Amino acid sequence: MQSERAETYAKCTTDLELAPTAAAAAGAFDTALTNGLAAIVAHEWPTQLAYPDGRIKSASALLKVIEEAEKAPADPGQTGVFVLPDPEPDKPAAAPAGTPWPWVEDFPPLPPLDTRIDVETLRDGLRRTQPVRHASGTGALERRHIDALLALDDHIALRCLSSEHADRAWEEASDADAHSRARAAALLLRIGDEEAARRAEAAAGLHEPYHPKHNPEGLDLQYCPVCGYESFSSEHQDDYGMGVGVGQCLVCHYERTADTAEEEAQAQIFATRWAD
Repeated sequence: MQSERAETYAKCTTDLELAPTAAAAAGAFDTALTNGLAAIVAHEWPTQLAYPDGRIKSASALLKVIEEAEKAPADPGQTGVFVLPDPEPDKPAAAPAGTPWPWVEDFPPLPPLDTRIDVETLRDGLRRTQPVRHASGTGALERRHIDALLALDDHIALRCLSSEHADRAWEEASDADAHSRARAAALLLRIGDEEAARRAEAAAGLHEPYHPKHNPEGLDLQYCPVCGYESFSSEHQDDYGMGVGVGQCLVCHYERTADTAEEEAQAQIFATRWAD
């Protein structure tokens, strides 16, 4: 259940980050806060998570649990802010000895990651969203409410926002690449085989290949995964140096973005390393 709470917190919080003034912002804030607090309270004070009848407490009630807990002392420098210390303040950043990934490097220990729960700001956010959610008024969240919600992610029971951001970035890049391939395939149908062959023959004259002085980031023409010609003209390669070009095909106009090139390069890296 904890993983589902963390996932719901991450999805709703990211939605709120991207569209803080959307019509559904009030509901997203309430859902994200309730699930985030439930995950934290279940981890720290499991007996305080639910009422005697088994119902999970509301966000306002969970904030009260944190406010009254001795384990979360108040920050003397900020009113209404309670701090949960990092349970592993001296943990190393690197993988332990004997890791199956020999390419992992050693890094210095990470600084302690305490969880700062701004109960006062989160409670104010709830007060602002309730009229909208119950069709009895208007209310708008401020940036400080969203920042207080984001701060919950420092707790060990959550720490899921970076994964949610990465998943969304991958999905957006994958969708964009699929659309680019579809447009390129449609263009090939319109121009026909003869025109495609003519463009492929002319591609070498239109492409600026690698040159140590004039085009040090350039690549030779590459295979296009859509039309099948050696006609993909790259502006530069991926940041990993795996030779995956970022650019456009001179025949079908398929475009490979930097995000897509990075994904393909990472796949090559892992395939190479796991093959060793």
